[in-house]
Amino acid sequence: MFDVLKRGLMGCAFAALALSSSALGVNAQEQESPWIKVCNKDPKANKQVCLITQELRTSTGQFLSSVAVREIEGEARKTLLMAVPTGMLIQPGLRVQVDAGKQTEAKYGICFPNACYSELVIDDTFVAGMKQGGKLIVTALNQQAKAVPFELTLIGFTKIYDGEPMDVAQIEEKQKQLQDELQRRADEARQKLIEAQKASQ
Repeated sequence: MFDVLKRGLMGCAFAALALSSSALGVNAQEQESPWIKVCNKDPKANKQVCLITQELRTSTGQFLSSVAVREIEGEARKTLLMAVPTGMLIQPGLRVQVDAGKQTEAKYGICFPNACYSELVIDDTFVAGMKQGGKLIVTALNQQAKAVPFELTLIGFTKIYDGEPMDVAQIEEKQKQLQDELQRRADEARQKLIEAQKASQ
């Protein structure tokens, strides 16, 4: 399982280069949906693997959560890959649902320093629910055993899911836009701090 998960996460990491620029206000009007689709050939299986993914971040770029539907060419089986920040209770795992629908439990597979990941086998019915839904809610439990829901919009999911994968050049361009925006915000925050220190002297 971990080999499969690892390959999925590598794809997820690749897909995450096209972070939701709308969450950071980068070309928000041009951005129809925070979902993206990337496809790559798995050299071991000699099959195309596609990920339809969204990453949720704060306005300052801090990671909150991510999900990805993974499909392998010629296979009916689909997988939902989910990631949440570290520091959550491992034992109960995650719960995922579309809108106010039934919650499905998913166990954590592995944790890295930046996030903990879970893999859930899903079917066409689950994907159909995502296509018709308004939001996907991934819920973890914090150290006080309180629910921490992460809401990811399903707006535009159907169009991205059924559409063509994103070009690598587009992903790189979006990553550059995100980095530039984060740098601009960091510079602004630093300048405000300097001005506040001067004013207090």
